[in-house]
Amino acid sequence: MLKKQKLGLYIFLNIITLGVYGLFFWYRWTENVNTLCDGDDNDSANYVLVYVLDWFSFGIYSLVWNYQMAERLYQAADDYGVEIKHGGMFVMIWRIFFPLVCSICKIKYANKLIDAYNAKLAAEFAADEAIQAE
Repeated sequence: MLKKQKLGLYIFLNIITLGVYGLFFWYRWTENVNTLCDGDDNDSANYVLVYVLDWFSFGIYSLVWNYQMAERLYQAADDYGVEIKHGGMFVMIWRIFFPLVCSICKIKYANKLIDAYNAKLAAEFAADEAIQAE
């Protein structure tokens, strides 16, 4: 079971810790997305590496990474029967002009898929229990 991530908690703790919590938050978020999109052969690198590469690329890597992650979620939505209205380009554009909206979208999209993923796991577990009970 994957745990949904809370936007309010992210904002609060990120402010209190002067951005350090953001590294942990996005690391966990990236791991969740890699789990949700397992099998698409596009696993993202560790978020700390993304953060470092972003510094060396003067912010360009962050744009590419945000596009790729949002696009992965958009494409995985069909597998879970969830509707996500916008893909990678939408998120990348928001990243340029207002990064908080980009973060809100990514968290919201991942949480939708996490709900569907957990429901799918629960159904599979119940089916396995029913088979074992027979």
